[in-house]
Amino acid sequence: MDNPYTILEKKDIVHKFLSLCSLVSICENKKLNLANVFLLVLKEERYRNIFKNSLLIDNNFELIKFFLQHDPYLYKSKYITKFLKKNPINI
Repeated sequence: MDNPYTILEKKDIVHKFLSLCSLVSICENKKLNLANVFLLVLKEERYRNIFKNSLLIDNNFELIKFFLQHDPYLYKSKYITKFLKKNPINI
């Protein structure tokens, strides 16, 4: 059983994550779903850096893991799979 501090910390991290996803949508001036936000984070280093700095994540692998923990079905997106096959990123 988690203590109250841990519960609040987890909620705060999820709130930051969703706020950053909204920020990406605003910056792109489009309504984006999570798969498209994830794709943009994979493509653009500036978004990766914003997410890593805000969520206190050390590397790209942890960031990808965070996205997949939030939504385990992201890997099924054909656009993400296609992008990763064409452009392997440094993890």
